[in-house]
Amino acid sequence: MRVRFKEHRVDSLYFGVDFGTTNSSVAVYDGSKARALPLDLRNDLPTSLPSLLYISREGDHIVGRGAADAFIERNVDREVKTRQVDLNMAVEAYVGAEPDKSEVYNPGLVDPEVRQAMRVRTTIEVNAPGRLFQSLKTLLRQPQFKSTEVFGAQYQIEELVAFILKPMKEAADRHAGYDVDTAVFGRPVRFSEEDEENTLAEGRLRTAAALAGFKNVVFFFEPVGACVEYAVETGERQRLMVVDIGGGTCDVCIMDFQGCVNVAERLASSRILGVAGLPVAGDALDREIIRDRIFPLLGSRARYGPSHLPMPQYIYSQILDWQNIYKFNTEEMINWLLAAEVYSNHPEGLRALRCLIQKNYGYLVAREVEAAKKRLSESESTHIVIRKEDIQIDDTLAREEFAHIIEYTIEEMRDCIVEAERNAGVAPGEIDLVLTTGGTCLVPAIRVMLENRYGREKLRSRDSFTSVATGLAVVARYV
Repeated sequence: MRVRFKEHRVDSLYFGVDFGTTNSSVAVYDGSKARALPLDLRNDLPTSLPSLLYISREGDHIVGRGAADAFIERNVDREVKTRQVDLNMAVEAYVGAEPDKSEVYNPGLVDPEVRQAMRVRTTIEVNAPGRLFQSLKTLLRQPQFKSTEVFGAQYQIEELVAFILKPMKEAADRHAGYDVDTAVFGRPVRFSEEDEENTLAEGRLRTAAALAGFKNVVFFFEPVGACVEYAVETGERQRLMVVDIGGGTCDVCIMDFQGCVNVAERLASSRILGVAGLPVAGDALDREIIRDRIFPLLGSRARYGPSHLPMPQYIYSQILDWQNIYKFNTEEMINWLLAAEVYSNHPEGLRALRCLIQKNYGYLVAREVEAAKKRLSESESTHIVIRKEDIQIDDTLAREEFAHIIEYTIEEMRDCIVEAERNAGVAPGEIDLVLTTGGTCLVPAIRVMLENRYGREKLRSRDSFTSVATGLAVVARYV
């Protein structure tokens, strides 16, 4: 597949935007050099903007590291109050438990044409100071997620994403000194395994970009951008593979670049040989750690009651999405947990689970697990430490254990890489260099998988958070 590159005016500035699941960035290219722009001075890496949005009860919109700080300051370690509300609708009753075994029950006397109905109710929090949104990029592909209500105001998914894109638009405007209305936006090879969801996600991202002020948007595969970012630094003839694994997607691209004396000729002679994508990445690794190491410490393997029943696993499946933990903070659930705790073989675990739910500590758990995952890129082992009231977790996780926990997910990523080779019609030995980008590529198990397939000498690490945006800015000049 050949992409048509052409040279534009040399006195212009060109911008690339990488809206990521976990972090986002924007870069500018002036015709000779590309660089990422500062976006969030409160973040450890100012050129990377955490893709977080916090909407307060008063209607304030806070983006980036400030959103996380506001959530922790205002939401954690407070009493959560909920109530049941009637949605003014009824649905046909469904009984998924055992049938009625009472003496008076006679199935022959039941009219099969009669259907029972039940009122639909839901749990809402009545004293929340704000709501935090993360991983919005993964929601773009979901047709069922159209809008959400936040303190009486309806927000469509495109509006929520636009709030995160606006600081990037403002950074571009400040740097240029004028209203920047044109940019090349990155997109994953596949937002979803379903073609319709892919189309939906790109359309929604285009609308969000327009709401943020970008009038002219061209989409480019994110791994292609990372390929270009490296390729313009040299004039050699090369066959490059980019493996881009961030928070939400694993993307792979294989490109041919001819030996040319300038960037324009090099890009004009380039060819995309094959791409592949998978909507699985760093967030999936975090969830595997939580399932394997944190859930047992929260009583997931406990038995309770006179019959020594296993703990309902749906509770733990739901709290993987920490934003919805508050829905369990009902009088009925808390009383049930208290009773189960009394007659349990692991009362301290259920006490920790109850504390997690009542004090809304889910985000702190998610952050500590993500931080532990990152520490394992530098250390052979690390401690997952969460000490909050009845939650007293200090678990040692070794790199080797982590590799075993995520073994299946790593295999999925390997299959994605093999698919890209197959699409390109090349063997591992025919690839000159393998460029890695995205924070998840720093995971040692992924590095080992790539080294085993291509050899350590072929691997080159690029900037994990800004290389895609930098490459897209270069692309913006020539597309």
